[in-house]
Amino acid sequence: MERHRPFSPDPRARVSEALEAALEALKLALREEEGARIDPARRRWTALGLVSALQAALVAALSGYDTAKEDAVQDPSHPDRIAPVALLLRRARSYAFLNDPERLELSGSRQRALDRIIAMRNAAVHALRVETPETFAADALAAVHLVRHLVLDAPAFGQGPARLQVVLIGDALNALQSVLSEDLRD
Repeated sequence: MERHRPFSPDPRARVSEALEAALEALKLALREEEGARIDPARRRWTALGLVSALQAALVAALSGYDTAKEDAVQDPSHPDRIAPVALLLRRARSYAFLNDPERLELSGSRQRALDRIIAMRNAAVHALRVETPETFAADALAAVHLVRHLVLDAPAFGQGPARLQVVLIGDALNALQSVLSEDLRD
């Protein structure tokens, strides 16, 4: 009996599935960030949505080339799973997987921002005490900017078949950026 695969072997199908997942994750992040104005503890779910959106955007980017193989997104320890965000980020920074302009450039400060968001997400998922750093809005904006780069600014995939998903992701990113920018001003 063949095991269920969490992602398609077809790169185009993987891109479409990943973009759909990114959109849903961004909707979650936006809803929770808006709710965090009343209940700040909801920011842990904003972090969850952002990290999920980033992971999905990375899968779309790493699957975007016609030559993309499954191992670009696979977890080497568990080939039936998507690689963790940290590994996908390393791959997206490597010329072995992406060329310029699609390849990611991460400054040390942006990497630390992502590390804090990922740590929040991990604590929330594992039912641990979640500390919201004072830098949360700026950290979250770093994740938003990376998703924007991967999906809108320099996509590694053809946007034709995914045009509607890309537009909706752009709308969600703009709304989330607006809410987070307000949080920075407060």
